[in-house]
Amino acid sequence: MAGRSAILEVSDLVKHFPSSAGSVKAVDGISFDIVEGETLGMVGESGCGKSTTGKVLLRLEEPTSGSARFEGKDIFGIQKSEMKAFRRKVQIVFQDPFASLDPRMTVGEIIGEPLLVHHLADRKALKPRVRELLKMVGLDATHADRYPHEFSGGQRQRIGIARALAVEPRLIICDEPVSALDVSIQAQIINLLKDLQRTCGLTYLFIAHDLSVVKHISDRICVMYLGKIVEMADKHELFARPLHPYTQALLSAIPIPDPDKQGERILLEGDAPSPVAPPAGCRFHTRCVYAFDRCRREEPAALEYGARHFCACHALQARGEMS
Repeated sequence: MAGRSAILEVSDLVKHFPSSAGSVKAVDGISFDIVEGETLGMVGESGCGKSTTGKVLLRLEEPTSGSARFEGKDIFGIQKSEMKAFRRKVQIVFQDPFASLDPRMTVGEIIGEPLLVHHLADRKALKPRVRELLKMVGLDATHADRYPHEFSGGQRQRIGIARALAVEPRLIICDEPVSALDVSIQAQIINLLKDLQRTCGLTYLFIAHDLSVVKHISDRICVMYLGKIVEMADKHELFARPLHPYTQALLSAIPIPDPDKQGERILLEGDAPSPVAPPAGCRFHTRCVYAFDRCRREEPAALEYGARHFCACHALQARGEMS
């Protein structure tokens, strides 16, 4: 990715939701960028804010504060009249392949609709283009006349990917696109996404809770915990040298086929705190074995530990491991 410019730049993004119990701090000041042509994996426990991040960047939810720029243009400053052009460039593949397709429309209508909305094909060119898109995702042209309920989960996700590809986007946000699928089908969908990235020049924000899946597709990985990014690095660097205690715990939970090579499992005590009332200081300190007084008082800054390896941890800084 050396020499390529950032296609997406996010700075201090915040999204809070009002509730009867108080403000839910779903995303609470995160910053990252994605280089053109790369895949940034975003991983963390359920409720950490990763899916909310994707929805805010798509303007499906409005931000509380912060900034985000796509191809140099302020996403949150886009006017209603410009939203259609933005949506053509930034698409999403949803988590649930069963709920994300209209059961009353045929597959051909589902894939063809964005082509008509964005004036990318007339009625004459529509069917050939739909057949081409189906072929790109590994489906047959005859599938265009069928309805979503006639397909398996993996096939439905392929239809969802074809719909996203129809408008020739630059960036696709993949919101846990394989979590609802069988393991064998997950691998097929991941390989399809990688092949499409090469052939179509796509950039991905890949959101997931499974680090082994994220490792397979990502170039870089950022780890979220309770609305914050706690670590970000190249995937090889992250797996070889995880620095944050939370990342270490996540990696220790990945099953390894050879039991003799399985390291010691790091078990986190207790549940993640509520995003309505996150703890002061480092949000992970209530479950961290290395926590000390500073962790309870002061929020850690993300410091660089090697080339583009960022980690927010007071204990790590105290041990003097910064290069």
